[in-house]
Amino acid sequence: MENFLSGIIAGVLIVLAAFLVPAILQITRTAKAAEGFLKTTQESLNPLIIKLNETVDRANGVVSEVEQSVHNVQQLTRAVGETGALLGEVNNLIRKAGLVLSCTTSGLGAGIKTFFGALTKGAIEKITSGK
Repeated sequence: MENFLSGIIAGVLIVLAAFLVPAILQITRTAKAAEGFLKTTQESLNPLIIKLNETVDRANGVVSEVEQSVHNVQQLTRAVGETGALLGEVNNLIRKAGLVLSCTTSGLGAGIKTFFGALTKGAIEKITSGK
C-alpha cells in the first residue's frame, strides 16, 4: 500500500511538473516580450517627449511675446486716450482764446468805428459851420 501511495504521489508530481514547466517557460517568454515592448515604446517615446518639450518651450515663448504685444497695445491705447484728452483741452483753450480775441477785436472795432464816426462828424460840422 505504501508503494501505491508513493506511486500516486510520484504520478501527481510528474503531471504537475509536466504542466508547470511549460507554464513557467511561457511566463518567461511573456516577460521577455513585455520587456522588449517596453524598451521599444520607451525608445519611440523619448524623441516624442523631447519634441513635445521643445514645442512647449516655443509655445511659452510665443505666449510671452503675445503678452508683451498686448502690454504695448495697452500702453499705446492709453497714450492715444491721453493725447485725445490733451487735444480736447487745447481745443477748449483755443476756443476760449478765440472768444476773448473775438470780443477784444469786436470791442476794438466798435471803438475805432465810434472814433472815426465822431471824428468825421466833428470834421463835417467844422466844414459846414465854416470854421
